[in-house]
Amino acid sequence: MQRLAHGDETAFTELYEQTKHGVYSYALSLCKNHHTAEDVMQSTYIKIRNNVGSYRIGTNALAWIFTIAKNTALNEIAKTKRETLVDFDQAKGVGGEYRMDESGDLVELILNTLNETEAQILTLHLISGFKHREIAVMLSKPLGTVLWSYRNALDKIKKKLEEQGE
Repeated sequence: MQRLAHGDETAFTELYEQTKHGVYSYALSLCKNHHTAEDVMQSTYIKIRNNVGSYRIGTNALAWIFTIAKNTALNEIAKTKRETLVDFDQAKGVGGEYRMDESGDLVELILNTLNETEAQILTLHLISGFKHREIAVMLSKPLGTVLWSYRNALDKIKKKLEEQGE
């Protein structure tokens, strides 16, 4: 983050490569739409670049990044609620599939099986690698609630996989 604050372009590239899948997955867990999640992800990195001076050295950089992603996603969701949308992704034969990598199937399973809070917690832990304590702070929830929701989410995913015969 210090290198980025001093204008090091390779630092921004490294940061992007290390965090892009987690940011996208987290945005997708909030927005529930691939296109919106991509927009949120792009806006998040623009905000990171423009506001890197406000990052306090020594604090959790990932938490800072995911807070920006969360706020950007919530703003986008609020804006979307005020608009009339036609979801072309739901139309047969239109759009196709969107996968960021091999974890795309997991993201789809999470989004289709879990409630919003469970999806956020599972995505932040499994895909983004946050510790439960960090997630509790990011989501402003007690650690016990995060742990319970995580365990409950794992049980739901396991049951869904068993139903699918996987």
